[in-house]
Amino acid sequence: MALHSLFRLTATIACLALVASTILPAQIRDSEDPPAVTPAYPTLDPKSAESAVYDRLRRLMSDKQKARRRAAKALTKADPGNLVPLVDAYFFMPNEARADARQILEDLSGERLGGRYRDWFLYVGGRDDLTPPAGYVAWKGEVFSRIDPVYRRILGPGTAVRLRLREVQWGGVPLAGIPAIDDPESVPADTDRFMRDTDTVFGVRVGGEHRAYPVKVLSWHELLNDTVGGQPITLSFCTLCGSGILYAAVDDEGNRLMFGTSGLLYRSKKLMFDRATRSLWSNLTGEAVVGTRATQGSQLTMLPMTLTRWDTWRQRHPDTTIMVPDPTAAQRTGYRYVEGAADQARTGVEFPVWRQSDALERNARIYALRIRGEAKAYALDKLRAERLVHDTLGGVSIVLVADADSGAVRAYERGRRRFEMPAATPLRQLRAEDGSTWWIGEDGLAPDGGGSLLPRVPGHVAFWFGWYAFYPETTVY
Repeated sequence: MALHSLFRLTATIACLALVASTILPAQIRDSEDPPAVTPAYPTLDPKSAESAVYDRLRRLMSDKQKARRRAAKALTKADPGNLVPLVDAYFFMPNEARADARQILEDLSGERLGGRYRDWFLYVGGRDDLTPPAGYVAWKGEVFSRIDPVYRRILGPGTAVRLRLREVQWGGVPLAGIPAIDDPESVPADTDRFMRDTDTVFGVRVGGEHRAYPVKVLSWHELLNDTVGGQPITLSFCTLCGSGILYAAVDDEGNRLMFGTSGLLYRSKKLMFDRATRSLWSNLTGEAVVGTRATQGSQLTMLPMTLTRWDTWRQRHPDTTIMVPDPTAAQRTGYRYVEGAADQARTGVEFPVWRQSDALERNARIYALRIRGEAKAYALDKLRAERLVHDTLGGVSIVLVADADSGAVRAYERGRRRFEMPAATPLRQLRAEDGSTWWIGEDGLAPDGGGSLLPRVPGHVAFWFGWYAFYPETTVY
């Protein structure tokens, strides 16, 4: 199948909400401990039974009917674990080959799920008992190389993984197909002419410096590399799951990491890649999950960030700078840097996940926290109505402060203190039970008159389905 046909096929599937999703498995994500690195499959002996399986799958994907029929006959009698690479192949098959493949899928599974790739993807995603044959990592790279040859190098023999690779899916663009923003220009707030007061921003404070990043720009680019307060940072915005997360972008030796969009997804969450090693990283967890960095067990540190309105952020932090986009970027890409424009362009695009919960509506917006391995979701509507929530998570006493006007939510450690919110005042202070006043800051709650901060707890907004897919043990406030 020609590459342009593949892109057209995937775009059509996405718009019909039939594209696949991506998953982090229960046995990896449900544990507080870092997952063990899955042993990489070595280069296969060409005479091995596993090599024969992949050769038959290649023939099944061909445009030659006789070759397909011979391969189908052999695969029908194969191990049920062969369903996993067969579903990968099914995505890339010409229509005339799908009838044979569908018959094999039904024979091996005993299920009658129909001809949609989506349904078979969900089926193998939920079946822990299906073990793909040795050589699966290289097979995954081989089929993805039909989209972009670089995937064969990212997923090759000897590559280590920290996820269930069967649930990695193509997201519709090649490697770096969505251009990241690198070291953008920023200007003082009082000189900005790009923003409207009601526009939303990701507000950050790093190294004592405040900066805001327009959501109307990040909604298109999805990934940003910058330096704030002398600290390299990466802002990864997975628009499919509504989660923008800020990370310190340095490796274990303190070297700067630069990230790009891989074009691959894992349970509807974007996978980033670092440009130095082309290892894949999880947007949600900051873990290296495929490649050299996965072997090393690399983990990014999440930093606090606030999703809020531009006018509110500017008033709270008049010293802030604001990122301004390259004036030629919109012309080159066709992106419309207008609030809500990117969301409109994505209308109807949905990547299904097999692990779901009806505790909240699928796309309900939540504020997500995970402390010491314990995950919790706070419905944004409820938070903004209550404004102040005292809770304990992972054995840590916390307080969440929500601003109904700007939509901002911040979480802090609180020790043994309980707070109340002064009435009829801008949301700048809290009052403790002992009468002391505490200033609401980006780094922590600061006692009036000086003293030790109550540190901020990093959290982020997300859609419920995306959070639950990674953390099914999550509780809901």
